This record gives sequence, structure tokens and C-alpha cells, in this order.
Amino acid sequence: MLGSMSGRGLVELQVFVESGCQPCERALELAREMDGAFSRLAVRIIEISEAGPQRDDVFAVPTFVLNDRVLSLGNPQRAELRQEVQSLLRDRGLLD
Repeated sequence: MLGSMSGRGLVELQVFVESGCQPCERALELAREMDGAFSRLAVRIIEISEAGPQRDDVFAVPTFVLNDRVLSLGNPQRAELRQEVQSLLRDRGLLD
């Protein structure tokens, strides 16, 4: 498990990846971008081969989970991911 990029948020984006996975490199880029863009978002990278018990709904990498809801199996479009995060933060009154 790579751990959190940041621990400052009240909304969590988990990104499940695996080493040697080409699409996971893009997932890490997206995760870093979201981490830098939203101060109230906690981004957690989970190396699936090193993690303990897995979620039943995570069966492929990369997988993006936003506040316990699978958002995308595979890499989402940057604009869609940004919109989903903004929407959740706005709904919770956390948008900077």
C-alpha cells in the first residue's frame, strides 16, 4: 500500500493500482492532480497486490472509489473526475 498522498480532507478518493500496470501510471497522474486541486480531498493510493482484504467491488485496476462509491473501473476522463469531486465537495459544503 502506498498510503495517503494527503490526509487533510473529509472526502476520500481511493485509487487502486498495481505495479507494472500501464494504465495505473495514468491513474497516479490523475490522483496527484486531484490531490493538488482540492484541499479538502484526501487521496489514498492502494497497491492492490500489497493490500489486505479487498472490497468486493474492486476487481480491476485502476479503480477509482470516491467516498466508498466505485466511480470508475479504469481511468475516468479528467473532466468527469474533477466534476464528480467538485460536486461531492459542494454538496458537503467543503468546496474551497
